[in-house]
Amino acid sequence: MEGKSDKELLKDALSDTGAVAVLYERYRDRILACLIHTVLERDLAEELTEATFAKMVDNLPKLAHGSAPLVQWLYRVANNEAMSWFRHHRAEERYLARVRVGDNESDPDYDDMVSEAQRHESELRTAAVGLTPFERACVMLCYSEELKPREVAAILGCTAKRVSNALQHACRILRSGIEVNPDESRCTHEGKVREC
Repeated sequence: MEGKSDKELLKDALSDTGAVAVLYERYRDRILACLIHTVLERDLAEELTEATFAKMVDNLPKLAHGSAPLVQWLYRVANNEAMSWFRHHRAEERYLARVRVGDNESDPDYDDMVSEAQRHESELRTAAVGLTPFERACVMLCYSEELKPREVAAILGCTAKRVSNALQHACRILRSGIEVNPDESRCTHEGKVREC
């Protein structure tokens, strides 16, 4: 079964739970990683991952006969599960207030930013707390899954422009987390370094 395509496994899964297990093993880690970056809590991400795959099982007939790629469907459901959780816990207002969609048409050089990001992992982890769940999902899908903004938009059910804007904003926040220059925040006085 391992060598079968997703579509073949979905059709087999209608009568064989072994096919469901193969699909689960194939995509569980990717969905979990995306959710961990979105909700920033491993236990919650695991719970939402299980809910995502439960929905896959509930929708097997539709998925087996549909044309959408399974992985795209799983990412969309996972994102919906995360956003549902945030809304349920009354975080919707904070989430919406933090999402900033600008009108800037220019795209930053994301490859250079990713390369720089790899050199500043611990500062980035701290700065990532300042991102919205939507921004974290966009960053995860673009950089970990190497999807284009239009592909991420299809998964998250929004426009490519909104994804690009979220990426630009996220990159600015992440960059600010690594651009702290100790020489600017401190000054030397009588041979000692002190806070200014």
